[in-house]
Amino acid sequence: MRLDSNNPPTIVMLVAKAFQKPNPPRTKLEAQALSEAGYRVHVFAWDREAVFPSLENINGVIVQSFSLINVRRFSRLGLALGGVLFQIALIFQTVRLVTRLKQRPILHAHDINTLLPSFFLRSLGLSPALVYDCRELTYEVYSDWFHPIVGTVVRTIEEHLLRHVDAVITPSDAIADYLRRFCKTVETIYNFPSLADIPTCSKEQARLRLGLPIDAFIVSSVGTIRTDCRYDLLLEVASLIEKENIRFLVVGDGPMLPMLRKAAEQIPPTRLMILPPVTHTKALCHVFASDLTWAVYQNRKIPWMPWKFFESLACGVPVLVESGTYRAKLVEELGCGVVPKTDCAEDTMRAIVSLAEDKRRQKRLSAAAKNAALARNLNWEAMSRKLVSVYDRLREPTEYRASPSASILVVQGDTSQCSAGCHSRPEKGQQAACSAAEFCNSSEITIWPDFI
Repeated sequence: MRLDSNNPPTIVMLVAKAFQKPNPPRTKLEAQALSEAGYRVHVFAWDREAVFPSLENINGVIVQSFSLINVRRFSRLGLALGGVLFQIALIFQTVRLVTRLKQRPILHAHDINTLLPSFFLRSLGLSPALVYDCRELTYEVYSDWFHPIVGTVVRTIEEHLLRHVDAVITPSDAIADYLRRFCKTVETIYNFPSLADIPTCSKEQARLRLGLPIDAFIVSSVGTIRTDCRYDLLLEVASLIEKENIRFLVVGDGPMLPMLRKAAEQIPPTRLMILPPVTHTKALCHVFASDLTWAVYQNRKIPWMPWKFFESLACGVPVLVESGTYRAKLVEELGCGVVPKTDCAEDTMRAIVSLAEDKRRQKRLSAAAKNAALARNLNWEAMSRKLVSVYDRLREPTEYRASPSASILVVQGDTSQCSAGCHSRPEKGQQAACSAAEFCNSSEITIWPDFI
């Protein structure tokens, strides 16, 4: 549906994390896709570490950040208290913004923390439609993080609110099946990266650029270092494996990083290396350069699909997942990864060593992973079209006209050029050249001690 470029409809996104964080990038990709489709996007985000500007224009997307409580270190109490204050701030700031517009904006709630204030604003008649971006089985997450009673309360609240949501998007088919019990319009939009961000060089060239050993078998975990990811098992497996050519790589930041760094002191840096977070494009380069992705999590009941799972398929890298889960079933159906018999360190170690010693199997699994993405046209370009179609069906047919007081939304973005000659807001044909040039022409090298 063609939009009037002079009078675009507005979308207000409510995000309980810093929008500018490099990983996971889904929030930024969604905002950018809607902006490029002609929508005017305004983001309210919680800057938990108080490190980003209060107001920014990021490639045409207006981002307004609130600091509130500074949660630099992981704290369940701090997150809970900060979440409540953030919801109050969201309501106040959204009402203030909507009163400046002559057409009501569509609300986009990114998780349960922003669904409640979004529902309240919708009930006041300040928005014609509400989209819920549900990425996890929420009640299971709260049961795991806090207490089963908390999970039960959250489930009751979420199921009630879902009946008043106009559309839901989720990255998991299993979660979509659950959500369809309460909302008729549910779209599965997978977390596949953009084709432009997938390295086009060889694995050997990628390793040279990143300073990784050419001949080693690398098991990587790239992304947010979450509390529910089995890093304890990764450390145990890394300490058990005796083969010198098997290495473990962790790239990212998160609540488990301090514990992980301390525990890793007992493991030689030539066996396990932990690197700080990088841009999403470079994170994909680390995934592409590895031989196996570590995607093992604690809670078997949550059928969510982490970014690293989809990134691995797109990069043609097999994944390691825990048995008896939704991800394990998918891996076995696609033949694109490894599922140990049990989650004990010995079985996991044997599964990794077996793959490391079988070059033919490595190539077969790698090809299956790549084909799983290509055969189904699974990439962010295709996913973004599905996202935009959801909004096209929901937006009000009336003509949009912004009042002069809403002019803050129309700040011009940066038009500086990258080394490949494209702008920060490239045309679709230019972005592939930009992303490829950023990596392939890079001279930045991270040296892994004793590897090269």
